[in-house]
Amino acid sequence: MKRTLFVFIIIIASGIAFWRFHGTSEGASDVVEDVLPEPLPVYTAKSFMIEEGDTFAAVMERMGYTYEDMQAVLDAGEDIYDFTQIVLGKTFVIRKKDGVFDAIVYDINSEEQALITKDSDGNFVVTKQDIPYDVTEKEVHGAIESSLFLAGNEAGLDDRAVLALADVFTWEIDFATVIQPGDSFSVIYEDRIRDGKPGPSGKILAARFVNQGKEHTALRFEDPEGGIGYYTKEGESLQKPFLKAPLKYSRISSGYSNARFHPVIGRTTTHLAIDYAAPIGTPILATGDGTVIRASWNGGYGNFIAIRHNDTWDTHYAHLSKYAIKAGDKVSQGDVIGYVGSTGWSTGPHVHYEMVKNGTKVNPLTVELPAGDPITDEWRSSFDEQKNKYTAFFEN
Repeated sequence: MKRTLFVFIIIIASGIAFWRFHGTSEGASDVVEDVLPEPLPVYTAKSFMIEEGDTFAAVMERMGYTYEDMQAVLDAGEDIYDFTQIVLGKTFVIRKKDGVFDAIVYDINSEEQALITKDSDGNFVVTKQDIPYDVTEKEVHGAIESSLFLAGNEAGLDDRAVLALADVFTWEIDFATVIQPGDSFSVIYEDRIRDGKPGPSGKILAARFVNQGKEHTALRFEDPEGGIGYYTKEGESLQKPFLKAPLKYSRISSGYSNARFHPVIGRTTTHLAIDYAAPIGTPILATGDGTVIRASWNGGYGNFIAIRHNDTWDTHYAHLSKYAIKAGDKVSQGDVIGYVGSTGWSTGPHVHYEMVKNGTKVNPLTVELPAGDPITDEWRSSFDEQKNKYTAFFEN
């Protein structure tokens, strides 16, 4: 009896073991284990404002770094950004990731920031990157009653966007002389937000400007090789060899004339130039690419600059208060070459601007200037694709 009971117990135990082994292995694929997601990193930030009298060394010390650390950062950033040029009122931000140093961030300007990080060996590394903005496209419309700036601000454009709009059409429209009440504009531009707060406006993407009844259009286009420019909706380049004027904003105080009474010499003479009145110190721009062939005193012209652009064109700028270039310098369109003054035969601050074609002075306001290069055939489809995004904007 005992032997029978023992055998029975052995059989039962073996069955249970067999079931547990095979049942577990065969059903293993049906068992789903809970996999916890990786926790998101926690970033913290602490700001240090640059105060009156601060040096980079002083700010680094306030952030908890040594003089040797400061010198190491300066060495690492030698070819990226000179931290000895930090600006009063700006901030350094120490950013930590899960409590461990991640980076020190400093905004160089409204577009770029410098990052101070460390490599795997603990050495400081300095890099530069675009400031991260949240970007949306925004469309605004405005009509001019007194000034472009006022109309732009009333339409919702900040000063930066108004200047950008003027720059887009600077080869087409002389904003110093021909803007008048009744002119209107429409703009699509990048509206940018950072950390929930409005940032400076971004690029002008498309624009229309009606000046004295004539419509001007502009579309920003980046070609497949990375070149960026503004074109009419038909694909003609807005960029021309010469700007309409050597100052961004001013007024004409004396026009082009073959018989003008000269207030200094007291007699009627020719005035084969345009005078743009502006405050002393206003930057004067080279209206085209070229080489400075003279930057010196020139009698009644006072402080005088002459630029040779090519075998056909020269431009002259007179009555400057001071120079920003010297003879022999190469200049690009839009470079600051000097500053408005009242030297020589002048009764008030202005720049006397001449254009010379094949040795003969011509009227800068009416002369026909060569156009820029249009969209090439190979990029036409890409341009049309970009333009089609704004079909309704250009047709309304």
